[in-house]
Amino acid sequence: MVKIKKRTLVIFSIIILLFLAYKFTRPSYPDINTPKPIYGNENSNIIVIEFSDIQCPACTAANPVINQIKEEYKDKIRFQYYHFPLKSIHPYAQKSAEAAECANDQNKFYEYIDAAFAISPDLSTKNLKIVAQQLSLDTKTFNTCLDSGAKKGTVQKDYEYGLLRGVQGTPTIFINDKKAENWGYETLKQIIDAEIS
Repeated sequence: MVKIKKRTLVIFSIIILLFLAYKFTRPSYPDINTPKPIYGNENSNIIVIEFSDIQCPACTAANPVINQIKEEYKDKIRFQYYHFPLKSIHPYAQKSAEAAECANDQNKFYEYIDAAFAISPDLSTKNLKIVAQQLSLDTKTFNTCLDSGAKKGTVQKDYEYGLLRGVQGTPTIFINDKKAENWGYETLKQIIDAEIS
């Protein structure tokens, strides 16, 4: 009986020590709540919202189309991007979204997303850090942000907002609360042109 109690006490002590070691050696990152940048005309009443997953093959294919629409209508639309990581089928989606938010703290949100799509689906933490380096971010700050998990809550808020909007897959695009049937250029252009007129 005494031996069992001693063994239990030793195991419990080891668990406590491991927890404390993790807590005090894990990178710490300040609680920065950087608003997502709006692309285009901030005062436009034509709001385009995309819910996307950086590891999603369809989102990767859609990204050049979205960028074309953004550039063509940059003076006429207000574009906003939200994360909707499909974690059950895309193991790197969550961390990729967090990485984009870490880049957002350094004013490189859309640049980071485009660069991450360019290497998708090879989105290991190592590769996400390489992307940050290629974009000339402060890599020490970026790596601390990514390793700390500081942006989990920000990504989760985006995901929950998507659920409230009825998002079930990615990419999902809304134009003034109208859900686009697909992400094809002609489809998006037709809806936007109708909203403009």
